[in-house]
Amino acid sequence: MYFMDNDMIILDCPVCGEEMDFEILKEPPEAVVKCSVCGHVMRITLKEPKSKTVHAIVSFGDESSTGTIDLIEGEIISVGDYLVAEVGDDSFSVEVTSIEENNARREKLPTEKIQVLWTRLVDKVIIRASLNKGATTIPLYEEVEGDKVYTVGQITSVGGRQFRVTRIKLRKGNIITRKDKTAEAREIKRVYGERS
Repeated sequence: MYFMDNDMIILDCPVCGEEMDFEILKEPPEAVVKCSVCGHVMRITLKEPKSKTVHAIVSFGDESSTGTIDLIEGEIISVGDYLVAEVGDDSFSVEVTSIEENNARREKLPTEKIQVLWTRLVDKVIIRASLNKGATTIPLYEEVEGDKVYTVGQITSVGGRQFRVTRIKLRKGNIITRKDKTAEAREIKRVYGERS
């Protein structure tokens, strides 16, 4: 495995016995490199990593669209990873919610085995809130940026109604109740609050 950045590259050094920064003396593909720690010089063939385009189902609220995601072969993709999906001419930031191989769902897989990635849009998300007003609970919905932050104890607005956040239920199942704790909209399943 290697990572290249202009005139430097990270490689395993046979002398140092671990990954080190190497200066590129001769450009790839038939590169000559020099270890920046011990000075060891070696020739190495560097190949551009191959990419694979996989089908993606991109969900936003109750709607889904089909698109594609470009991945690098050899990479391990896991549920919860953030990627970029192409749907038509548009690009969206998405979170992987499920990985499909041979009609079975997996938690993680190498790129080569992935047939379909099930994802959800995280650029924009629909925030769901429950506003308690006495014995009545009012359901609220609003489309917001995925990185919008909600804080327990703070006053916020969802669907045009202002309220104080009392707790936040995350998609992972945990509930945040401690004052001043925060979560981004893309992580939230529901915000609970009471009229301020």
